[in-house]
Amino acid sequence: MNAEDRDPLLVAINRMYSELDPPPAGLTERVLAALAVDDLDLEYELLTMVHRSQQLAGVRSGDDQKLVLEFTAVGMTVMLRVSPVDAGHRRIDGWVTRTADAGGDAPELTASLWQEQGTHTAGVGSHGRFEFTAVPRGLTRLDLLATGSDSAFRTTLFEI
Repeated sequence: MNAEDRDPLLVAINRMYSELDPPPAGLTERVLAALAVDDLDLEYELLTMVHRSQQLAGVRSGDDQKLVLEFTAVGMTVMLRVSPVDAGHRRIDGWVTRTADAGGDAPELTASLWQEQGTHTAGVGSHGRFEFTAVPRGLTRLDLLATGSDSAFRTTLFEI
């Protein structure tokens, strides 16, 4: 059974629009290109880790387990310092710097740390600082969500 046998009315409507008001040439390609470009900023954030360092600056400790990660996107930079708590957990201290929106306000942020085991959430203070005190080791991703907005900052997956 083909489409014409199932619903001849829909086939007739399709034929009418195809003859009287066909889509412009190249419409499909332009729509696909627009959709691909629409999330380019988010994709850039996902793909860009600016800096990853295990060097310790100005400390005498021989602890080589500390890790500093820096991520950047348009109008926002996030730095994370990961340090060991015990054999299975890490502490993450984070700092966010960002530009204000057009009204001069920088909306309140919430930091959300995703792992396979679950999600941890922390508020971002007025000076851009947040912390997670006991995060299990493993693959991790950080999301920063602005209050009252759908926009988000998302890092790539990183190992802690």
